[in-house]
Amino acid sequence: MSGEKQPIIRLRGIVKRFYIGQPNELEILHGIDLDVNEGEFVAIVGESGSGKSTLMNIVGALDKPTQGSYLLDGIDMTAAKDGELSALRCRKIGFVFQTFNLIGRTSALKNVELPMLYNGVGAAKRTARAKELLELVGMEKRMDHQPNELSGGQKQ
Repeated sequence: MSGEKQPIIRLRGIVKRFYIGQPNELEILHGIDLDVNEGEFVAIVGESGSGKSTLMNIVGALDKPTQGSYLLDGIDMTAAKDGELSALRCRKIGFVFQTFNLIGRTSALKNVELPMLYNGVGAAKRTARAKELLELVGMEKRMDHQPNELSGGQKQ
């Protein structure tokens, strides 16, 4: 339909196979179709070994599917080169890791600023935005604290 917004994430027929020794292969994802619209919250749930992390690695542009198509905001992620994927991850994808990937001996503020540094955002704008984001999640009083001084939830 014309004028209808396309999903921000569109997966069609996503298959992921790992080769564990010829001719053996292990198929983890078996033709996943998924649409996620702008502003929508989605939970991926399943038992251990069901492919949740594999799917998230594909959605996060950290891995490519064996077959199928993936459009992120209209961009064909399955055709993108490594450099393009890096730029898209920097501009369009955010990660909250189950394990914390913070730089020790660096404040929460500086840890939040770091991705913006890699994206070429100037120092003043970077600091202002990082403060705004930390305030948004109720961490305005913890922004000068180092990772070892934060709770697990604050680290995430």
